Amino acid sequence: MKKMDISTILASAIHESKNQVGTLLYQLQGLKETLPSNNANESKVTMIEESLKKLNDEWVEYLYLYRLASNGYELHVDTFLLDEFLDDQVFALLASANAKHLDLSYHCEKSLTGTFDERLMTAVVGTAVYNALRFAKSKIEIHASIEKNFLVISVEDDGQGFKGTPEDEDTLNSNTGLGLYFAQLSANAHVCNEAEGYIKKEQSTSLGGAKLAIYLPQ
Repeated sequence: MKKMDISTILASAIHESKNQVGTLLYQLQGLKETLPSNNANESKVTMIEESLKKLNDEWVEYLYLYRLASNGYELHVDTFLLDEFLDDQVFALLASANAKHLDLSYHCEKSLTGTFDERLMTAVVGTAVYNALRFAKSKIEIHASIEKNFLVISVEDDGQGFKGTPEDEDTLNSNTGLGLYFAQLSANAHVCNEAEGYIKKEQSTSLGGAKLAIYLPQ
């Protein structure tokens, strides 16, 4: 029997697991619709639903990570209106923020446009926001702007921020320690006029907490 590469097996297993999570989310949505209003179990069901959504997003991240690391991902760049892109991200993640009683918002110029791979950046922003949910005290903000021919998308929170300790890595890494690596590979995949994308972890000047900035060449 032909020997299979372990990374291919893992990628296939992740894909199947993601499909199972999708099925569970669909069934859970049906269960929510059968619950009477103000049911005592509604908050518990919502918490389970948000955990499954986060798990589903992590599976997507792992699949992209595998393809990026193995040069098997084909970049699909297009030009997007950032106001619409960020509005979509906040809409998708707002329920998770509300479940933790955190404010989630975005800020950018209405006419700002940028060129990037929408699937990758959706996954990167989602990963950064989920991590910020673990540390924020009351609010998380997503910002977008142009700086020296780079589109900069940043996720900031009002948590403890960076103190220059080894534990800072946990602030931006997911539970498996791959969040920051995924963001870095996704940024690196964007190349324009020999300029390569990159990320920075900084202190938020407006909120005082952590800030993950993704720089994409334009």
